[in-house]
Amino acid sequence: MEAWYAVQTKPRAELIAREHLARQGYDCLFPRVRRHLRTAEGMRARIEALFPRYIFLRNDAGLQSLAPVRSTRGCIGLVRFGGEPARVPDSVIASIRARLEGDDGVARLDAPTLVPGQQVRITDGPLAGLTAVFRAADGRERVRLLLNLLGQPRETVLPLTQLAAHV
Repeated sequence: MEAWYAVQTKPRAELIAREHLARQGYDCLFPRVRRHLRTAEGMRARIEALFPRYIFLRNDAGLQSLAPVRSTRGCIGLVRFGGEPARVPDSVIASIRARLEGDDGVARLDAPTLVPGQQVRITDGPLAGLTAVFRAADGRERVRLLLNLLGQPRETVLPLTQLAAHV
């Protein structure tokens, strides 16, 4: 019976691991995401792993052994719990695949829908880890937030992609 498994890779070796596993006949999934980073030359788009150091592979244990995975170039081995390879539910893989755009495996991550007064967590950039209050949208891709800095409320504008709805 076919099942999906998570493979841990060496740092920044997801693409190499996927290539070598595919050469051995494994069906692999390597989801990536497009991130916008500020550089000295301005904002640059970069494609990175959605799950750094992990890829997924589908295998039928009755037809092909999983033993070669740990000695495959770029791979550390299968994610295991109690000595058994951990299976990834098909529903999780289907959810990931539903977000992939085109043939390049880049995932579309929807920005959170926010209402004024809602608490948000800043996930990226120099203010990462702080919580703020959403005030209003400032264009299509930026938001206006109220932060408590140095004991005083301060308003700031950040890209929407740097936020997560606070739970």
